[in-house]
Amino acid sequence: MADLYGIMKARALPLARTIVMNPDEDAFAVIMADSDDSRQAHFLMMLEGSIPAEGHRRILLDGLAREYAGVDGWMAYVDRECKDD
Repeated sequence: MADLYGIMKARALPLARTIVMNPDEDAFAVIMADSDDSRQAHFLMMLEGSIPAEGHRRILLDGLAREYAGVDGWMAYVDRECKDD
């Protein structure tokens, strides 16, 4: 079975690299590090251009939330970030 998260992450990497220009940094880690930073909002707004299918975007966002935030999925990440406000 294909690793859809890995495929979607590779597809979104060029977009992430336009937002985080330092090649020595993990672009996704920087984007996920601060939900209040404009980099995350910019990434989310532009993501549809890189990954047109909503289901595939959901796979990517759920995977990013698991990998970088240690939560069960994107909605759990959003819930956690909203409670911090």
